[in-house]
Amino acid sequence: MAKQSTEIQDKVNELVAGAKNEEAINELKSLIKGDGAEKQGIADLIPVMQKQLDDQNLLIQKMEIQKKNEETPTLEKALHALFETKEFKDAKAKKFQGGSVFSIKADTSNITGTVNETVQNLTVKFNPLRQLAFLPYLNTGFVGANKNRVLWVEGTFTSNVGYVSEGTGPATADSGTATEKSRAMCKISAKLPLTAELMEDADYIASAFRMKMQENALLFADGECYDGDGDDSTHPNHVYGIQGQSTAYSVATTGSADTVEKPNIGDLVDDVVLQAELSEQRGLNKFWVNPKDFNRFKKAKDANGQYLFVKDVNGNYTINGLDVVKTTRVTANTMLIGDTSKIQLWWKRNVEVKFSQMNGTDFIDDAYTAVLFLRNQVVVETPDQTALIYVSDIDAAIAALELVTA
Repeated sequence: MAKQSTEIQDKVNELVAGAKNEEAINELKSLIKGDGAEKQGIADLIPVMQKQLDDQNLLIQKMEIQKKNEETPTLEKALHALFETKEFKDAKAKKFQGGSVFSIKADTSNITGTVNETVQNLTVKFNPLRQLAFLPYLNTGFVGANKNRVLWVEGTFTSNVGYVSEGTGPATADSGTATEKSRAMCKISAKLPLTAELMEDADYIASAFRMKMQENALLFADGECYDGDGDDSTHPNHVYGIQGQSTAYSVATTGSADTVEKPNIGDLVDDVVLQAELSEQRGLNKFWVNPKDFNRFKKAKDANGQYLFVKDVNGNYTINGLDVVKTTRVTANTMLIGDTSKIQLWWKRNVEVKFSQMNGTDFIDDAYTAVLFLRNQVVVETPDQTALIYVSDIDAAIAALELVTA
């Protein structure tokens, strides 16, 4: 029996020494539970085996803690260990020639605060502005040096062509006139005061303000291109708006009053195109409309159940071949359809920003003023105005088309 106990004790010692994995530990625990221990005559060894297993568990836990500490040392310890390595010392002796690269693993327990652990997004976020709706589509030209006006010539011609008898010339000759017209440039400006401290300490904010000033100036010019109040008498140096240089839609001109059963927006667009065609204008390509009106009309269908507004793969809409431009600059329940090639946008000076300390007390206040200027003008020659049709009341225009039955 003593020999058997000695053999089992050796077995226990062997298991304890090798209890580094779950399988070996489970085998040792099975013996300690006494499974077959009485039959093997080793019941008196159970307390000894339990103590040995407890000691082994404690040793394993200490090893795990040590391993963890070795994996994530503090930054100070990790750097110190790196500096003591032979590789680092050799590289240092060679003045780090050959592009030596060293990496360390450390935790952040010795870092206090959050600034060093924060990713900074220095983009200044502003409220959204409307997109340009007119400037990108106009026929653009530039006024050269030593010029400050746009001049064009509008002509009229009366033809009396007809039949004549042999040996007899026409009794009435053709006639024509040519009239010079011109228009001055408008001048648009904005200014932005900036302190020297802002430009020194947070230049990215000053730059964002400057860019936002430019963006707003272009948006102002864009809107004035549509409905600016320029005229030949009171505001000759303001922008002449497209709306004021267009032709009003008239159901009387097209002769379409009371002709359409259950008319919709598509019927109105067709009639606007007809009005232009009656004036020999066949290049209409843009349809400007308020987003609210587009939303209430975009589900309109023709007699065959097909949507009138067609969306392409990029999400852009067309109707009757016209590109739809949605913009809040167009007043709700109104719309404009036109040929953009007939709208001339003339630039004398593109957007220009200047900085100075000569404004007021800027110099003694250690401040600057950014000033923006641009000069442009819109021209639609009289013969081309029939290529721009403005509808001042969409609902009323659709109602005027409706066929009234008894």
